[in-house]
Amino acid sequence: MSYGGFSDDVIDYVRDLFAPEDDTFRKITEAAHAVGMPLDWEISPDIGRLFQMFCAMTDAKRVLEFGTFAGHSALWFSRALPENGKVVSIELNPVYADFARGQLAMAGVGEKVEVRTIGAREALQPLVDEIAAGAERYDIVFLDTEKAFYPLFLDWAPRLLRPGGVLLADNVLRSGSWKGQTLLDPNSDDARIIAIRQFNRMLAEHPDFVSTIVPMRAGVAVGVYSPDKNM
Repeated sequence: MSYGGFSDDVIDYVRDLFAPEDDTFRKITEAAHAVGMPLDWEISPDIGRLFQMFCAMTDAKRVLEFGTFAGHSALWFSRALPENGKVVSIELNPVYADFARGQLAMAGVGEKVEVRTIGAREALQPLVDEIAAGAERYDIVFLDTEKAFYPLFLDWAPRLLRPGGVLLADNVLRSGSWKGQTLLDPNSDDARIIAIRQFNRMLAEHPDFVSTIVPMRAGVAVGVYSPDKNM
């Protein structure tokens, strides 16, 4: 059975009804474009609202994201957290990291968001070490960074998430940066596509995650960390 794709006006209707973008987000987007940051890398408002729903469902207080960019996702997450909530955001590019810190401070959530300037893979062991030293595990982990290494991040996720926590990953169905290659084309040879296929399969078969893909925008993988539950 095929349901077909929804038209742009229907997608926009859902976005505008449930996730209207306010002036703060528009100003961040305009400022990012003004300084030459890539277009359309930020998450869309409807995806931001989806993330806030997961925060509400998990009573999230701690969020870890890999890939800060201009700060859109960090702002969506931070607004969904309680006053004592914390977003730790990992960003390799120091220009992006500095930009996001400034924008998040102007948005009034600077104290909730810690942007760390470090590569995503390089950040993994220090993050696990912090947990081993007594830091709380994360309620949500969001991947939006080096797509070729998504399988590696999945391997590390159980060491970062609390039981019942949620793993989120963007661009698991498509990306404008794949230069016309697609996920389902067996001839696609982009290393990122090959890794995304592997990640999707690994997540679907992982015994400790109850998972699916939400086919919104570029595709969002969702996995609830449920160790010791055979579902």
